Amino acid sequence: MSNKLNLSNLTLNNFATFTNQSIDFTNDFNTIVGETGSGKSLILDALQLCFGSRADKGLVRKDSEFASVEVSFTSNGEDIRSFFDDIGYPTDEDINIKRIIYANGKSKSFLNYSSCSLATLSSVARQFIDLVGQFENQKLLSDTHQLSLLDKFSANEELLESYQLTYHQLKNSENNLKKLQIQKENSLQRKDFLSFQINEISELAPSSEDENELKKKKDYIINLEENKKRNTKANFLLSESENNIIANLSLLEREFSDSSQICEKLTEAKSLLEDVSYEISRNDNDFDETSLDSVLERLDLYQRMKRKYRCETAELETLLEKFEEEFNSINNIDEQIQFHLDEVDRLSTKCHEVALKLHKSRAKKSAILSKKLSTIINKLNMKGAVIDFRVEHKQELGETGLSSLKIYAQTNPGEGFYPLSQIASGGELSRILLAIRQVLSSTNSISVFLFDEIDTGIGGETAVKIGKALKEVSLNSQVIAITHLPQIANFSDHIVFIEKETSKIKGQTRTKSVAKSFGKNEIQPVIEQMQALQ
Repeated sequence: MSNKLNLSNLTLNNFATFTNQSIDFTNDFNTIVGETGSGKSLILDALQLCFGSRADKGLVRKDSEFASVEVSFTSNGEDIRSFFDDIGYPTDEDINIKRIIYANGKSKSFLNYSSCSLATLSSVARQFIDLVGQFENQKLLSDTHQLSLLDKFSANEELLESYQLTYHQLKNSENNLKKLQIQKENSLQRKDFLSFQINEISELAPSSEDENELKKKKDYIINLEENKKRNTKANFLLSESENNIIANLSLLEREFSDSSQICEKLTEAKSLLEDVSYEISRNDNDFDETSLDSVLERLDLYQRMKRKYRCETAELETLLEKFEEEFNSINNIDEQIQFHLDEVDRLSTKCHEVALKLHKSRAKKSAILSKKLSTIINKLNMKGAVIDFRVEHKQELGETGLSSLKIYAQTNPGEGFYPLSQIASGGELSRILLAIRQVLSSTNSISVFLFDEIDTGIGGETAVKIGKALKEVSLNSQVIAITHLPQIANFSDHIVFIEKETSKIKGQTRTKSVAKSFGKNEIQPVIEQMQALQ
């Protein structure tokens, strides 16, 4: 069992009727016993909290701010270490889980001393823990659960995982094909609509730079009259007035013709001012007032398009690309439909191939499992009873393949086979489930089997045989069973005896549950005490 977990310790603080209690477990067959109401069922509640169940503030001991439950597991298996590495909670030592429940209803969860979610704790429990109780008995009646049990026995997990991966790909491709076919039906109308939108946006050819330039032009043209007045005045002073600056510079040029240095600078000044005058004249003719209408019309088109498509100019460019892409996809829709038709055909063929392998494996192994379980339940005082796993071939692929499974049982020889849900009592279901656990305990990753109320409605010789069966399960996995029957407890390697004690605290009577442990060589007095209470 080096590659399996073993629950080594459970510590309870201010948990219901427990104050401060540490309970150790051995790696084999443990029983939890005690009188009705002693608190033995609280042990199961505590363990379930550590396996991801919802917290109930009613479990916090009266007058306490919080309750805590902590479990430790031992293991030297590398596969188990890898599992915790993969989920992000590595450990080099024992595996530790802790839950804290506050009186206000809030709670905290920890795995290997790091905060974690309840989903993470549940994933650990699904991998390593198996709880067998009344709820599990009801699960046994589920077709899905029955098929899962058969697949575990048949070691079909990897084949089933491969099938389900391909099956989900098939479903996805079928959904895409349906969407494309619907899209094709609506494509002509949609194509006309897209064509109009593409033409409308393309005609504008929107860009943020263009819009900003138009705004500048608008501002310039609006101010054009003022600009013209300024330009006219400048040109009048530079070259058009009777006493203009450029003419005066020409006079000065002639006056200083005998001084080459001064004359040269005057010539440069006159040339520079002539250039300025030319530039002003040219700018004055760059725009005319009639261009304002075209600028305003284009800016108005920008505004209308932005309002229509509820976006800014930069997003209009992206929208155009999106419309063009969809338009092109409609043009290519027949090609896409053919691709998905081929893909559906390919994946369907692959699914049927893997599903057929699964079905053949299930059909073959179901006969073997039926015989094994029939032998075991006969030993559990269901003499002459026969279990029959019936595997049928379905026409349509499903989540689990092409197989449907029903478990039938004949509990009385010659009375015929009926589905479990029609004939089995709670006690019979528990024994069938226990038989299944005996078969599966050595073949899967489950490390810890928790049995609750496995002894409901039985006693005498049947209880002895169930005790032997639980002992057999413990040869491959750790077993923890809650029982009130001494016949079952007698087979255990370790007994946890729960009893209640009362005391006076500040004048008030308080009750607390206490757990006492007894090893294999110490259990006889406990068995005798249980027998005396029967």
